[in-house]
Amino acid sequence: MLVALPLLGWGQAAPGPQPDAGSTAAAKRPSQVHQEWPYQMFYLGYEAGLHRDQITFPEVEGYQVLKGEFHIHTLYSDGQVTPEVRVYEAWRDGLDVLAITDHPEYLNVAFPDDRGRAYERAKHLAAQLNMLLIHSAEITTSSTSSASLRPARNSDYEAHFISDESPLSGDYPSVFKSVSQDQRGILVWAHPHTEWVPEARELLKSGRLDGIEIKNTQVGNRLGTQFSLGTWFYPQVMDWCLENNLAVFAVSDAHWPIDLLVDRSKGERRPMTLVLSKSQDPQGVHEAIKQRRTLAYFNEMIWGSERWLKAVAEASLQLSYAPADLSGFSMSYFSVENRSSFPFVVRFALNEGDGSISFNAGIPSLPGSLPKTMSLAPNATTLVPFTLKKNRDQSSPLEIQLTVTNLLSGVDRPLQLRHILKLAN
Repeated sequence: MLVALPLLGWGQAAPGPQPDAGSTAAAKRPSQVHQEWPYQMFYLGYEAGLHRDQITFPEVEGYQVLKGEFHIHTLYSDGQVTPEVRVYEAWRDGLDVLAITDHPEYLNVAFPDDRGRAYERAKHLAAQLNMLLIHSAEITTSSTSSASLRPARNSDYEAHFISDESPLSGDYPSVFKSVSQDQRGILVWAHPHTEWVPEARELLKSGRLDGIEIKNTQVGNRLGTQFSLGTWFYPQVMDWCLENNLAVFAVSDAHWPIDLLVDRSKGERRPMTLVLSKSQDPQGVHEAIKQRRTLAYFNEMIWGSERWLKAVAEASLQLSYAPADLSGFSMSYFSVENRSSFPFVVRFALNEGDGSISFNAGIPSLPGSLPKTMSLAPNATTLVPFTLKKNRDQSSPLEIQLTVTNLLSGVDRPLQLRHILKLAN
């Protein structure tokens, strides 16, 4: 079992000679006494403990597929849980990357003596769990210091890979400059509503906007989301990202414990952003976002550019001929190995002149045909039956058409693939 045990109490100095009550050392604030947040991972050997979901994808063109949460809150702003809880939740849910995005306007309200914020408090715990913690914040333009500079409608932005939150609660034009120019961070438009707002257009025009959220679980059916394909999200964002070469993100934006948003007992997974990274480190994730190698994973769908959807599908799905002796029946099979933890939903077809996908085996007295779509179980192999026309060369290669209905670059744009299957050695 993995648990966090306190090494020292909050504000408690390490063992050693104690100063007099009136001394300068005794008057130090807690943040000046201890050097790091006093929690550490220990393995206690219990059988029942904290278990990690295994969400795996094979390498995609040499890139690791990292699972990330890029928008979430803690007690350091308007969240209801500690940073440690966010780390444990993310580790349990199979994530590799976590960005805690507390609002910087709470700097002088939530734990004002702790200027290191949630990032400094949780980074050692994350490292012990082999998770990458990104220093981030959420900028709220309605909280800028000058009323004359506040936009007519509030819009929020995630600032990632920052080094200092202090400049991020000032006037919003200077805040954006601090993130993208002074701190060389990344800006992502949060819960963007139904249309572009002026400051988002300005960020896009200046080259400072790096991505947009397509899914935000916390907002649910509010803030301009639309209900489509069984869930509430921002379907128009996919077109915005494709048209403007921006990275796409799926996030929880959780303020309460994540289990109040996601029902794990029903097999639900939290939304996550898939990052195709050269390495599991800040440089790798930063470069991947800048190069727009992200995909949005939510509600058992993956959204993104056709380029990277195709790469993920081709790396994950392996097709091969599976000859079978069925005592003269004309049915054959090909196998589809799903090498990932994602349940691809696929519709298969053959060219009309070649044959058909069918359980019928060419015998009219046997009714039934393959369902329009098949769910390919994670980390498993599925057999797909097909029949060839009698006048076709039975040994020549066969073209198989795949429509992956839960990999999308738009509401009406499922991924289309073609695979050439060899039927003879």
